[in-house]
Amino acid sequence: MDHRIVTYPAIFKPLDDNFYVISFPDIKGAITEGEGLRESLKMAADTLASRLYDKAVLPKCSALDEIELGDDGSFVALVSADLTEASRDRINYEI
Repeated sequence: MDHRIVTYPAIFKPLDDNFYVISFPDIKGAITEGEGLRESLKMAADTLASRLYDKAVLPKCSALDEIELGDDGSFVALVSADLTEASRDRINYEI
């Protein structure tokens, strides 16, 4: 089976105690947080997948050099997610 994998730029904003707030400038409402880079990347991928798994048309992806960052230590990293797997995980999912 083919997998639908997407990659988008994410802004990682460092906070105190090794925490990061992560947002995706191209995806409305896609924001999360994590402790340390490993957890933050995992949380970012999950957020990306949960926002896009059921979209037929995906948002346009910004070029990395178009993303503006503040002077707060923020940085941009590319984050990938498997939308096929995310879709399977959410079959019959209830809140």
